Amino acid sequence: MLAVIVITFTLGFVAPGDPVRAYFGEQAIDPATIARIRRLYGLDEPFLVQLRDYLLHLIRGNFGRSLLLNRPVGEAIAHSLPVSAQLGLAALLLIIVLGIPLGIIAALRQNSWLDYTILFSTISLSTIPSFVLAPLLMILLILKLGLIPSTTGWAGIFSVKAILPVFILAVGPLVRVVRFTRFSILEALGQDYVRTARAKGLGTRQIIISHVLPNALTPVITSLGATMAGLITGSIFLENIFAIPGFGGLIVNGLKNHDYPIILGTTIFGTLIIVVTNLIVDIVYGLLDPRVRQA
Repeated sequence: MLAVIVITFTLGFVAPGDPVRAYFGEQAIDPATIARIRRLYGLDEPFLVQLRDYLLHLIRGNFGRSLLLNRPVGEAIAHSLPVSAQLGLAALLLIIVLGIPLGIIAALRQNSWLDYTILFSTISLSTIPSFVLAPLLMILLILKLGLIPSTTGWAGIFSVKAILPVFILAVGPLVRVVRFTRFSILEALGQDYVRTARAKGLGTRQIIISHVLPNALTPVITSLGATMAGLITGSIFLENIFAIPGFGGLIVNGLKNHDYPIILGTTIFGTLIIVVTNLIVDIVYGLLDPRVRQA
C-alpha cells in the first residue's frame, strides 16, 4: 500500500497539466488567483513536503479535498463505490449461476458437441472487446428490438438499465470460470478416490455430487474472490459509456481534470480492495482445503 501511494503521488506530481487551470477550464484567470489557490491546496510546496503532508493526512483518515467536485475525497468515494459494488456483486452472481454449471456440463460431456458448443460460444463472446460489445448490444436491444427503453444513467441494480452493464461486465470472467471449472472437474474425475468410489459400486450421480464437486469447486470458489475485486475496480469503461455515477466514473473524471486528490484516493481504495480480497481468498482457501493448512 505504501509503495502504491508513493508511486502514484510521484506520477501525479511529475505528470503534465495543472489541476488549478483544469478546474477553471478556458476562463481567463489572473496569475495571482492561480497562485493563491495553489498555495491554499499546498501545490506550491516542494515534492517531499507535499508527500509528507499527504501521508500525515492519510494517517488521520483525511484523503484531501477534490478540486473539481469541491468536496472531500472520502465523501466522493463513499458516494460512488456502492454503485460499483452493486454492479460487481450482480456480475459475480451471474458468473456463478452461469459459469459453474456450464463448466460442469462441459466436463461431464467432454469432447461432445455440447462441450465444444459451450467452449466455442464462451470463448468467442470473450474475444469481443467491451467497447465493441456494448454498442452492438445497445443497437440490437434498444434500437432494433426495443427490449430495453434506455441504458444510460443509474436507477438501481434492479432497474432494466443495469442489465447490459452487468452482462458485459460478467462476460470476461465468465469464460475463465467455465474453463477453470471444466478443468477442475476433469482433473478430479481422474483421481484415485473417484476410481475407489466406482469400485465400491457407487453411481455416477452420487460420485459427482458427493466426491467430485466438493473437491473440484474449492479452487473455483476461492478464485471468485479475486474476480470480485476486479469487477469492482475494473468497470471504468462501462460506467463511462453507460453514464453510471460509480467508482470507475470517478476515476475517469479525476484523470481528465488532473484532480490529484481524486486520483490518489481512488487508487488507494482500489488497491485496498484488491489486497484485502486476496487476503480473504487465501484464508478461505485454507479453510476449505485441509491440505493447504497442513502445508
